[in-house]
Amino acid sequence: MSKSNFVHIGTFGSAVGLKGEIKINLLTSTIDVFRSLDQYYNFDQSIKWSFDSIVMRQEKCVALPSHCKNRNDADELKSKKIFSFKENFPSIKTNEYYVRDLISCEIRHENGTALGNVISVDNFGAGDLLETICKDKKIYIPLNDDNVLSVDLEKKIIIVNPIKGIIHNA
Repeated sequence: MSKSNFVHIGTFGSAVGLKGEIKINLLTSTIDVFRSLDQYYNFDQSIKWSFDSIVMRQEKCVALPSHCKNRNDADELKSKKIFSFKENFPSIKTNEYYVRDLISCEIRHENGTALGNVISVDNFGAGDLLETICKDKKIYIPLNDDNVLSVDLEKKIIIVNPIKGIIHNA
């Protein structure tokens, strides 16, 4: 199995209570996507985890790994990364992208000027934003039809025409 098909989907956090439950910091878009993956591994696939439950509790993902019988068992998982295979992910629609596929794509203005590479995709509440460094300044370009003209994942190139002011001072 190719490393590019092995995706970091979450990280174990702190233990919760005494029965072996633990928080998971999700890197999937929703808890439903995380649950649907069905296969969960450590970084080198030497450990496969299964869960008796995965729920949202007070806006936090809390899971009960099958092998955890008490708090000490859960504490041993803290900070361990959780991976799954890309082919387990649900299908996406046209003009939808997995963040991992956008990272490192080159961002070019429609006039041909290279603006930088995608270093992150963030969402501060108003929609997804492509983060890049342009002329030594961090900029965010809204990931929407008004600003992003095309995405070519095979060539790893995103063509943009950002709204006035986004790259003016960069």
